[in-house]
Amino acid sequence: MKYLNRFMKWYLGENDVEKEPPKDGFFRILYLVINFPGKLFMINIVFIISCIPLITIPAAWSALCAFTGKMFLKGYDFTLEDYLAEFKDGFIKKLVLGIMESAVIFYGYYLMSLAGNFKAVSDNTSYVIIMGAGCAIFGIGILFAAWTFVLVAHLRLGLSGIIRNAAILLILEWKSSLKLIIYTAIYLFIILALMPYSILVPMIIGNSLYGLISCSIICPVIKRRITDPYEEAVKTSTSTY
Repeated sequence: MKYLNRFMKWYLGENDVEKEPPKDGFFRILYLVINFPGKLFMINIVFIISCIPLITIPAAWSALCAFTGKMFLKGYDFTLEDYLAEFKDGFIKKLVLGIMESAVIFYGYYLMSLAGNFKAVSDNTSYVIIMGAGCAIFGIGILFAAWTFVLVAHLRLGLSGIIRNAAILLILEWKSSLKLIIYTAIYLFIILALMPYSILVPMIIGNSLYGLISCSIICPVIKRRITDPYEEAVKTSTSTY
């Protein structure tokens, strides 16, 4: 019983000895995964349940990004009630974003599938052009979805504000965008290469881990580019009166 209690404390992140977590980067993610596997698992299950029916997926993903973003930025201080509140807030706005980005991703996938027909008839030039265009559109759709949903989870902006800021940051912060593409490519490759066994990964912790890593890349950019300058401007404006 003693060892079971210790295991459950570790699983839920209730450690006897509190250590100062790394401030950012890979080691902070590793710290959160090691110390809070139970919470990542539970929020992963909540996310999967809240994706039923399918039209709730955008709201569920936004709530997951809010949850994992708070984990990364401040430690674990985001409750299930917070998740549900984020899920309900701006539901239509998130649904519109989800439909737009799904259409772009699907079109990129369609072009990649279409390219296979040209390869079958040995039309290599058309194959390369269409496959390249499909990969580019698919990648842009994935990137745009990553940026917009982390932004919508952490900023109270309208639809046009979210889209505009996501487009600007996607280009200006190209190194962060490159990290997102590389991580997403690795994640998708592992899932597809190890199917059907790999289906367990998103079912257990894969979605929350993907959200945590995405937020670890995007949230510091939001803080540096948007929230910190805004707070500084407010302080300056207040001090002049």
